[in-house]
Amino acid sequence: MNPIIMDKVARGLSNVSMERLNGVIPDAADALKKRLDGFEKRSLVILLALYFWDYIDGRQARKYAQQYRPFPIPAEGQSRFGSNDVSIIVPTVNWDTDLPANLLTWLRCQPREVIFVTTAALQPKLINDFEATPDLKETMLERGINLRIFTVQKANKRSQLCRGINAATGRIVALVDDDAKWTTKDVLKSLLAPFQNDDVGLVGGPIESYIPQERQRSDVITGWEVAALRTRARRRGGNRAFFAADGSTNFTVSGLTMLLRTEIVQDPYFQFLFMHDMFQGVRQNTGDDGFITRYVLFQHLLPHIEYSNFPEGRAWKLGMQFDPRATVQTSLLASSRFADQSKRWFRSGLRLRLTCLLFEPGFSKFRQTAPYMSRKMMGGMLSPLFTYYRLYLWLMVWLLFPKIVLCLLLYVLYNYFFNLQAFYKEFPYVGKKIWAAVVADHLYFVTDIYSWLTLPLESWSNRSSPTASVVTQAPVAQAPVMGQVPTELNPVPFTSSTGVDLDGKIPYDKMAPQPLPTFNKWQF
Repeated sequence: MNPIIMDKVARGLSNVSMERLNGVIPDAADALKKRLDGFEKRSLVILLALYFWDYIDGRQARKYAQQYRPFPIPAEGQSRFGSNDVSIIVPTVNWDTDLPANLLTWLRCQPREVIFVTTAALQPKLINDFEATPDLKETMLERGINLRIFTVQKANKRSQLCRGINAATGRIVALVDDDAKWTTKDVLKSLLAPFQNDDVGLVGGPIESYIPQERQRSDVITGWEVAALRTRARRRGGNRAFFAADGSTNFTVSGLTMLLRTEIVQDPYFQFLFMHDMFQGVRQNTGDDGFITRYVLFQHLLPHIEYSNFPEGRAWKLGMQFDPRATVQTSLLASSRFADQSKRWFRSGLRLRLTCLLFEPGFSKFRQTAPYMSRKMMGGMLSPLFTYYRLYLWLMVWLLFPKIVLCLLLYVLYNYFFNLQAFYKEFPYVGKKIWAAVVADHLYFVTDIYSWLTLPLESWSNRSSPTASVVTQAPVAQAPVMGQVPTELNPVPFTSSTGVDLDGKIPYDKMAPQPLPTFNKWQF
């Protein structure tokens, strides 16, 4: 073909292509820009909607908290339970030096008995510490209170609790941590008031932080203590709101001090589930307060309830007694061990949410029993997703709507500063270490992910010695397959009168593995 003709044809095609491109590219660019503008506008609407939801949710919680009323304390002679009906059970290993002083605060309330459960190796030290405590023997003799010490062969909080529960003689058991300080002589009197109702099976009260007077100085208190102080202070209003909304609690009744009807925890069905609580093949040692809370709330919904002493499925209720006279204090960790403690709390909380929402009792039945608690727990599960989604939305809308985003940012910061200022007014001695409270408020950016990554880990450490931690990572053999039906349950090792060695030792941690029936769907 003639080169001149070929050149003209090529030029013509080039002109046509350029004309088409000149028409197409601006259209495509405009369409893309419109789509981006629409996306950013939707992002702004979603971001504003999320914060509006926070406002509505917070307002509802404050309304519920204001509606809460404590249980009235019955008049003299009209109480169905007295302090002499209460057996205090304290599992302990490598306790703090404050333990004898804490014991004296419990004795002021005149319980029936105090039962300590430790390891055989630590029993002599515990006895020596008590014998060296001034006025302890005189106080016990004067008030007629029995103090008994039992042992297990290996430190395990749940087996220690069962050992004490099965030795208890009171109609009410108080499960108490060794760092609990009862602030008044009316703690038991107040906490027993909810048991006036026949359907109340578990009672908890207000938990506060204890800061010794000499540490209430900004140059003495540590950032770890400030972070712990802030963490506990944030739960106050939430606990009242949960109970006023649907009779539940902010996920768990605190294990620092909880009271239960003895008939519930001496039930072989409870103890079997309690001792065989599994998560991803790992038998649980800690998280006892979470297990007890969900058992009391949902045990009537469990399959195979016929193995219980309440085969008809007794629907127990909680009794949250936020009365100042029932206040229990706990000392705070002043070192980085608070970080280890927090990791255990976050991990245990995540396991509790997964179990309640997915297995026992499952979201549908959960919502029927405790609708407010189920919604808040589901929100906690989705919190990591929403947290990072919000960050993404902030980045998306910042460039397009800087003024609107700046106003929203000022609103968020104002509310946060107002809340932080209230904390500072209550605890002015935190001083410049207020930064630790800010860090504690935003730890969820890291802890949520960390909890998911370390979900199978299980540990229990005491407050005085990090070397005494009990960590379990290996799965327990012969875990059941979900859906199998047991042919029989042998509860003998867990009854209150058998399965306990008379020499004060219990074989829970040494007994041969039991076949785990799948009515225990606490396993995940």
